[in-house]
Amino acid sequence: MVSKRWICSLFCIVMGSIAMAQSVFDMPKLFPQHRQYLTQFVTALQQNNLLAAETAARAAVKIFPNDANWHYNVGCVCARDQRPEEALEWLVKAVDLGFTDLRQLKEDADLAGVRQLPAFAKLLKHAETQRAAPQRNATLSAAFTDTVLLGNEATVTAKNTQWNWDPLQGGYMTSLFALVGDRKVQAEQYNGPYAEQIRAWIEDGTASGNAGELYVNRDEDVTQIATEKFPLLTSVLYDDVAQKARAHVGAANGLFSSGLVSYPVVGTSVVALARSAYWRSLPRLVATDATADQLAFRLAAANQLYLYDASPDYSTKFKGDLLLAAQPHVIVTCNLVEGQGDAVEANRQMAELILAGLAAMAPDVKTEMYRRGLLVPTMQMLLRKSVKGAESYTSAAAHPVVFDPKMIDGLAFVTAAHALTRETLPVIFQIVSRRETTPRRYIDYFDVPTSERISDTPWSIKRVVRGVEWTRKITVSAASAEPGVSYQWFVTSGDPEKIRIRPLTKDGALVTLEVDYHGVFEQQGIATRHVDIACVALRKGAPASAPHFVSFRYLANERRTYTAQGKIQQVDYTIPESGYVYEDPLLSAFKNWKDDYQYDAAGRMLGWTRTLFDGTIQHFDGRGRRVVETHADGSAKRVVEVKYFPRTNKQSNATTSPAIELLQADDERIQTL
Repeated sequence: MVSKRWICSLFCIVMGSIAMAQSVFDMPKLFPQHRQYLTQFVTALQQNNLLAAETAARAAVKIFPNDANWHYNVGCVCARDQRPEEALEWLVKAVDLGFTDLRQLKEDADLAGVRQLPAFAKLLKHAETQRAAPQRNATLSAAFTDTVLLGNEATVTAKNTQWNWDPLQGGYMTSLFALVGDRKVQAEQYNGPYAEQIRAWIEDGTASGNAGELYVNRDEDVTQIATEKFPLLTSVLYDDVAQKARAHVGAANGLFSSGLVSYPVVGTSVVALARSAYWRSLPRLVATDATADQLAFRLAAANQLYLYDASPDYSTKFKGDLLLAAQPHVIVTCNLVEGQGDAVEANRQMAELILAGLAAMAPDVKTEMYRRGLLVPTMQMLLRKSVKGAESYTSAAAHPVVFDPKMIDGLAFVTAAHALTRETLPVIFQIVSRRETTPRRYIDYFDVPTSERISDTPWSIKRVVRGVEWTRKITVSAASAEPGVSYQWFVTSGDPEKIRIRPLTKDGALVTLEVDYHGVFEQQGIATRHVDIACVALRKGAPASAPHFVSFRYLANERRTYTAQGKIQQVDYTIPESGYVYEDPLLSAFKNWKDDYQYDAAGRMLGWTRTLFDGTIQHFDGRGRRVVETHADGSAKRVVEVKYFPRTNKQSNATTSPAIELLQADDERIQTL
């Protein structure tokens, strides 16, 4: 039996730094593999499976050949498996690569089997010598700060960039810059939106300009803004090594910091993942990956605001709204009048409007905003308060899923930014899921994912509705460290008649949300698949905060029928006569069958009858087992467990045919009841 201490010691070692066998810019691509091996490694240890643990560790060594920690972990497994000579070979290599933790070597219970060997004493001396010697393999935490003059270009290189990571939340890069120079902005130099108003404010000292802020383009200059319009705005570029690794395009992958605090960022990108079965816009790419969503939150909380185009995932002429949820971590842009206008221009104009809003802010207010990590919530709040035609801030119209500059009253936006005070900055708060219904896979739903959870961050809770219950319930709490805060919840997407918000406390800090099944529905003229419920924080003397969201995403590749009492009657997963209905293959696999449910007189679900694509009829009991033989009264006599597994359709383009299909197969054993 593997000791708990052994599991903990190995897990802690894995959480150390990774030596740079590759460039730091390769880490965004390599890190998912590292995380996969880490999961396999820790799971194997918990199951006392030394072979599987060693297999995972050796695989990780191949990916990171100069990583001391993975070599150490292989050595520990070998020692635990009573292969002392082999263990020492791995440990020596680990020390050569920089593993010089003498206390760990002396006390690790995993090394008890090799600690008495004469060679181990030599290993300790070698480690002690290595501690005093220069590192032969610099770790990814080593980086040097580049000095950059305000308004000039800051270049991301391997020398000033380090890799920071948390195995539970994912990794990210940090590029280190020291921005220096006079921060005094000359009013006449500002030529951005609403120049007349903002110049006057800069002249009288009530507006700050854009000194100390960074602009980051992540689509190879497709949406490159005119940075010269914003004096002392510093552009971020990427050197050839970074560009070769494609570290400069797509979703943001890191922070920009002085080493002590992060610099505020406005970034743009209109790239999308194309020519793949998993094609998607950047907002959908980020939202479908919990790690990417966590990183988006981490960057947003560090004053990094990115604007991502929603094309082709938000279109009246293509497949409607394919997004997963309202997204508080980034600004999602789109050209809403397709065929008239330009999605690139919409993204660029929104970015320039936000930079204008930042330029219009009072210096002391902006300093406080950045100190508290409120850049993204503040801009979200101001944009939503400036939506044209919105009846109130708590109306659905004020909280669109995507932003088109044509829907924003730009003058109202920059005026509101200028009028902000330290006291009227948004309240900092978070939302947390406390209790929710949990459907059972292969009974309440059939799919590859093991749960309905997509991602949870302090600003967003995202779920895919998989279970067949008519009503989805979730209890959510909202909390702030600031005193005197209450909370208001309201619907921004969905049918209000099908949504019930039940406060459990007077201040709205604890609510139960009940959402009846929606399926695919129309919202503001577009076929939509997600219900969004917003929560804003209220404080006396301050405006309502930026919203956080609880979202429920409905699947388009199924058609459900419910009884008048709200019980599931049928789920048809087959392709309808009108043709294949696209659904994100990361959310759901295609099932080529139809299920009809049966109930007893008391309304308890007995099971279902499945009609396969070839007309074959199968019967299942309420526990998801296929009924092989029945008694005279129709009750199950003999049953067999059913397994499900995904199959990839390599010929599919995932647009007109499914990319992944879920297949079923009987277990070998038949059970007699």
